Amino acid sequence: MDLEFGYSPERMLSILRDRCQYLIERGSTLNNPHIPASYFKNWERITTNHAQRLRELVIENIQDNT
Repeated sequence: MDLEFGYSPERMLSILRDRCQYLIERGSTLNNPHIPASYFKNWERITTNHAQRLRELVIENIQDNT
C-alpha cells in the first residue's frame, strides 16, 4: 500500500499493468498450456469491428457444427 488506508490510483494502475503482463506471459490459466502463435496462423485477423466480427464467426462456427 502506498497510502495509509489503501492504494493511490497510480499504484492500482501499476498493479493492474503488472498483473496483465503476468497473465499474457503465462497464458490465461495455469491449467492451460501456452498456445504458440503458429496455432492461429490460418485464423482470420480481426482488425475492425472486433466484437461484431467475433460474434459473426462464433455464429458461423456453431451453425457449421450443428
